[in-house]
Formats: sequence, structure tokens, C-alpha cells
Amino acid sequence: MSLRPYLDSLRKSDLLIEINKKVMLDNEITQYLQTNNGKAVLFNDVDSSDYPLVGNILSSRDQIKKALNEEVNYLDVFQQALVHPIEPTESKESLSFQNDKKADLSALPIPKFFPSDGGKYLTSGIVFAQFPSTQTSNTSIHRIMILNSTKGAIRIVPRDLHNIFSANCKEGLDTPIAVVVGYHPALALAASSPTSMRESELPIANVLMNGSLTLSKTPIYEIAVPTDVEFILEGKILASEETAEGPFVDITGTSDDVRQQPVIEFERIYHRDNPIFQTILPAYDEHFILMGFPREVKIHNRISSLVPSVHGVYLTPGGSGWLHAVISITPQNDGDGKQVGLAALEAHPSLKWCTVVDEDIDIYNRMAVEWATITRAGANDITIIDNARGSSLDPSRNKKDNTTIKVIVDATKKGEKEKRGYERIIPF
Repeated sequence: MSLRPYLDSLRKSDLLIEINKKVMLDNEITQYLQTNNGKAVLFNDVDSSDYPLVGNILSSRDQIKKALNEEVNYLDVFQQALVHPIEPTESKESLSFQNDKKADLSALPIPKFFPSDGGKYLTSGIVFAQFPSTQTSNTSIHRIMILNSTKGAIRIVPRDLHNIFSANCKEGLDTPIAVVVGYHPALALAASSPTSMRESELPIANVLMNGSLTLSKTPIYEIAVPTDVEFILEGKILASEETAEGPFVDITGTSDDVRQQPVIEFERIYHRDNPIFQTILPAYDEHFILMGFPREVKIHNRISSLVPSVHGVYLTPGGSGWLHAVISITPQNDGDGKQVGLAALEAHPSLKWCTVVDEDIDIYNRMAVEWATITRAGANDITIIDNARGSSLDPSRNKKDNTTIKVIVDATKKGEKEKRGYERIIPF
């Protein structure tokens, strides 16, 4: 399973459009991706680059179905991958190394998305690194601000890659990495999954890819990477150099803070014949899905132990795919909605707002969710938790300690059925 057959499947389902006129990397790419949100966009003629560029490849639920097998429930597929991961196999054959070049980032079609951004940003790169003194790989998606033809500033949050980098820095060592671009979206979903610390995401990716994931090692640092991706950028995160990174329009549609961040020095670029480069538009549905969908699965798994019937979990676009969850359940008792909300906040600590509804409410229908909130939530059904640790992505947080409010709205029916007036007669 690789990018090209996936794009073919989108093309056959009218989920991909092609732009054949020359497009500019600054802002124009953004405009096409914005106006075609929900469909992949393949740019065949990009100014200042010989490579085509594709974006929006996972920007709708229909595309998730294509990526994870539309014949079955894609939520079940992801759950099984988390519970029963399978190690990928190694291979000496690799299409990804058909071409080997000295690193030159200026030749790649890397956009500047918004005028306020600090520069051009590689947003689709899956960073592969290995835990020190082990062969265990970590994969995660990080934004990289292009500094010059060989260097970029990488935003690293305190998770596995940060721990790997910090451990190497203590020894005075740079951190070897390989950045993969142009891949089947199942690989990105696995890289975004909430695994335990020091647990590799590659066995999850292998299940999502029906056991087809094979790995080979990069020529310089012997980092295990997939054998069938479009581009691999090999280099190292420097232990002794950092620079200002940002501003960058992040998932909430607001500019993230400028921070001192580590610098990557790229050494080689490998790619398939006639490769396709890839981008992810920040603060739109592909960004929301990659961040949010794996957390939806984690929330679903957590609350399934509390109520027998969980019908869906949705991290809404209005909450930037990160801060607001709508959850559909069949409550057994009054108060189940609040308990489910508390469990959701525990499962996804960045969650700020949780709305719990009954199974008759379509969680993807904003009007239905709002109607349930207004007509089924009473005086005792809204819980506000103050001074709780929140998400660093929330612009309204207290920046000194990252605290905010957490809100649970129990918009489920309550009381004895024959005494309540919660039933809607007119369909949405």
C-alpha cells in the first residue's frame, strides 16, 4: 500500500482533482486546497520545482474509508491495530532509494501557506528516529520551517522524539533522523496515534496497511524506513544549534508562538522515479483528522468500559479537531453523560469541551447537536472545571501554566420516558 494506488482510488471516486496550470508556492497552493477541502488536489505544475505536489489526501471521512478499507467499519480497523499490532518485515528491495541526491530543499515544492507564517513549511514530514541504544523506531509528524537549502527548524513537543533528542544532547550527540514524505495515509494515522512512551508506531501502521509494510535502512544512519514512499530526507537534529521557529498558523487557525527550536541539517534526499511530493494544509480538515481521529478512537475505547453502547465520538471542526468532542451513547442511568464526559477528558487531556448526546442525535450534524444541547441540558447538566491543565494549542489558555476551563454538557434525555418531553417529531 503506497501513495499512488491510493490516489488512483480517490480519482475513481471523484475525490481527487488535478490542477494542470502553473501554481505559485506562496499562498496560491493554499487557495486551491481551501476551496477543495474534502478532495485531494494534485498540482502537476508547481512554480520553481520539477516535482508535482499533492495535498488534502485525508481531508474527509470518505477518504478515511478509502485509506482503511471501506468494506468494514474504519473505527474497528483502527481499534484492532492499536490492540493487536504486528511487526513489519525487513526488505533489501526499496523503490524509495531509486534516486540519491545531495540535499537541496529549494528544489522541493514546499509552500508558504499564509502571509503571517515565518517562512515555507514542510508540514507532511513523518520523522523517523530511533531510541538510543535500541533498534526501536519512533515515528511522528512535525512541522519544519525551511531556513535555507539544507537546514530547517523543527517544532518538537515533549513526547518521544523530544525524549530521544534530549537523551542524545546529554551525551553531546546529534540525533539522526529520516523524514518521509509522500506516503499512504495509513502511515500518517499510525504516526499520529497515541501510543505508550517508547512504543513504536510501525506495527500499528502495518496492521492498517493490511500487513504490507516493509522496511529498509537509510544509507547514512541505517534508520528503518518504509520501502515504498516517494521521498526520504536523511539528516540529523543538531545538538548544538537552535533558532527562532514561527510564527505559524496552527490547528486553531491562529498563529502559534515563536519559540527557540532545534535545527535539522539535511544531508541526502532519496526519491522514487517520477516522485510526488506532499503537503498538509494547516488548520483545515486533513490537519483535524490526523490530530483528532486517533484520539476519537482512544476516547471511544475508554468510555466503552462505562456504558454498554457507544455510538460514536467526533472531534469537531469547530473545535479544530482537537478541543471539542461530541459523543453519542445509550445511557443506562441519569448521570452517565457526566461520567462519560469526565472519562473523555481523562483519555484526551487536551480536550476542552465535551458534549454527550443520545443515539438519536447525529454527531456529525451541527444542528442536531445544538438542538440536543439547548433542549436536553438543564440546570444540573453542565459541569465546569476551572484551572484545569489544557492544550498548548488553545489560544485562550493561561500561558503561564497552560490552565483553562473544561466543560461537560450532558445533553442526553433524563428521567422516566413517559414523563419527559425530549422526543423530536420533525426530522433534522
